[in-house]
Amino acid sequence: MSLAALLGAGRAILPRAPLRHCVKPLATAVAVALGLVCACSSGEPAGDAVAPADGYGPRPPAVEVLTLASESFRPRVALLGELRAAESVLLKAEIAGVIEKIEFVEGQTVEAGAVLFQLRDDEQQARVHESEAQRALAADEFERTQRLASQNVAAEIQLARDRAELAVARAVAERYRAELERTRIRAPFDGVIGTRLVSPGARVTPDDLLARIDAVDPMELAFTIPEVALPLATVGTDFELTVAAYPERRFPGVVTFISPTVDTETRRILVKGRVPNAERLLSPGMFATVSAELGERTGFLVPEDAVVSDPGGFFVWRIGADENAERVSVSVGVRQADRVEIEADLQPGDRIVTAGTHKVRAGAKVTPVAAATAAPAPAVSEPPKVQPGPSGAGPGGGSDLRGGA
Repeated sequence: MSLAALLGAGRAILPRAPLRHCVKPLATAVAVALGLVCACSSGEPAGDAVAPADGYGPRPPAVEVLTLASESFRPRVALLGELRAAESVLLKAEIAGVIEKIEFVEGQTVEAGAVLFQLRDDEQQARVHESEAQRALAADEFERTQRLASQNVAAEIQLARDRAELAVARAVAERYRAELERTRIRAPFDGVIGTRLVSPGARVTPDDLLARIDAVDPMELAFTIPEVALPLATVGTDFELTVAAYPERRFPGVVTFISPTVDTETRRILVKGRVPNAERLLSPGMFATVSAELGERTGFLVPEDAVVSDPGGFFVWRIGADENAERVSVSVGVRQADRVEIEADLQPGDRIVTAGTHKVRAGAKVTPVAAATAAPAPAVSEPPKVQPGPSGAGPGGGSDLRGGA
């Protein structure tokens, strides 16, 4: 009771009398009030103070704890990837020449081997005709010498010379036919031809770009995964992707390549996959969100709030049998919803703090409260029964799990 209240009570019990008759009783009431105030401030805990754990100090802070249990799960990741053409080539001429014909329409689907550009080939045609005539003449001379040699009329050396000249004539003819073929720029694979960069009549060299052709069915998807997920990534794993242009569509794909090396700067691994594109809805250069399951694994999944970080790294608070807190360093793995995988020197059955980590200190005791799993649990734990101390104080109140220490 406050001093003011005590004084009020003293005044209430005083009889209504002349002032000279009230001095002594009033002095007595003031003395009693001062004695009570001194008793309250003497350091002894009052009945409604925080209950001590041993009767003389504050009780340990209450924290939510989770008992670890190993569980199997299939990590599903959402990653950003880029769509690419399965094959893509910038077309160039093998020899210098003048564009005589363009045999396609921009954006047209072409088959492998189709002629796309035709260079002027008058000179090459003439060389082919000349070489064919030389080859025919060398073949006739060789046949005549061969008949004479069979009759012992021609010398063997002449037969060998004619055989060599025939071989040379054939080689020259093949070379000129190859030069004639170089005047025709063909599609290297089935695909879609892009914008042409030259016009008929333009003189081009082997350094000039003519057009681009892309194979777009199937498409190639390239994305990266963290190195910790490497044991889970396998060729043949199915995945799905979405693109901004068709947010409601899910396009299936399959992993076809996993890089054997880790990027030293990003610590990530390149993964490629094939995505069917028969409808031609996907285009090279699109960004895609990839959703994939990286196989099945077993480990500890804990709430994200249980993992604490500081300059020393990630760690969790493990509660021992004596209710003392111990710091345990952990490595963070994959995430699932609001839970995260941890790898550390922990065993099934260990208890870790999941809420109230900011109130825990290494080696200090805590009051563990089982983490709520079904029905909502009260934020304040039920206080334990504390025996009155020497001052006769009663049991104290609980600690808010998300309050101060």
